[in-house]
Amino acid sequence: MKPHLIMILALAFITVATIESKAQSPADVLKRGSNVTFFGVDFSKCKGVALGVSAEEMRDNYFPAINTLLMVEQNKFDIRKYLMKSDVINTLYDVNKGNQTLDVANFDVYSIKEVKPLSEDTIAKMIEQYDLKDKTGDGLVFIAESLDKTGNFGTYYLVYFTMPEGKVIVSEKVSGKPQGFGVRNYWAYTIYDILKSDLQERLELIHLSKNRK
Repeated sequence: MKPHLIMILALAFITVATIESKAQSPADVLKRGSNVTFFGVDFSKCKGVALGVSAEEMRDNYFPAINTLLMVEQNKFDIRKYLMKSDVINTLYDVNKGNQTLDVANFDVYSIKEVKPLSEDTIAKMIEQYDLKDKTGDGLVFIAESLDKTGNFGTYYLVYFTMPEGKVIVSEKVSGKPQGFGVRNYWAYTIYDILKSDLQERLELIHLSKNRK
């Protein structure tokens, strides 16, 4: 074999090995003591079940207010504590931008039966819309599927993904009970309810046990 072909093959092998070494697994993103960038709550594909509040109000007022509350009251909505992280960087730019694309004409539904689960492909495409080119490490976002006033719960997907690639590593459906006065506090509490419910342990049990089999 000619020397230059050997060199090309060697470089190709090194490139593949480097890519594989950077590949993230559930064990990597769920690792206790690791760092994460928290993107807030993505409501862009959410449905509202008998909310009693217009889709426009939710999009323009309450979705931004809920995300802002998560940042202002970090001692309560403590991602670092509940997901056992060393450091958390917060950014709302991408979800605030995406939430403005909410399909207000189809946001309101009368029954939870009208809400279709978000597919893996849909979630992946949502993450692809984020501007990750200048970011590295692990990203975390809650993607809202529904806010159900009749059933008294909010349903989300907790999603870990790589940056800057935007590859989804963990996607887990979770739900929490609302509580509090006012629309903002009422629905923001669902995130708190999810976080304080031994969330890290449940994620480890589901995703790490699965990989050991």
